[in-house]
Amino acid sequence: MKYLITGCMALLAILTLQNTPAYADDDNLDFSLVNKTGYGIKEIYVAPHSTDTWSENLSANPLENGETLNISFNEGVKAAKWDIKIVWVDAGAPVVWMNCKLAEISKFILHYNRDTDVTSAETE
Repeated sequence: MKYLITGCMALLAILTLQNTPAYADDDNLDFSLVNKTGYGIKEIYVAPHSTDTWSENLSANPLENGETLNISFNEGVKAAKWDIKIVWVDAGAPVVWMNCKLAEISKFILHYNRDTDVTSAETE
């Protein structure tokens, strides 16, 4: 009976590890921001959702349409949910996405619909 319980526990552990997604590591918050909006992005900010303070601008140069910016975090930075803010090169109100689970995101792709005047994002 002891071997049966041990065997079942080992099997459960293996199944749990196999079903754990690769992004379950909350320490891996790095992601790529892809600009497919048709407009340049002047500034990019990221902050834990639980704070009112934004990071410094993460883009040294404007992120033009079609370009990608790889965003990396220092080790030790922890938060379950993050906010992302972009500021356009041209006039226009900044756009903010709230409660992003960056541990589950490797790519954040921005789109803009001129007909509806809506900026959206898809994630991978």
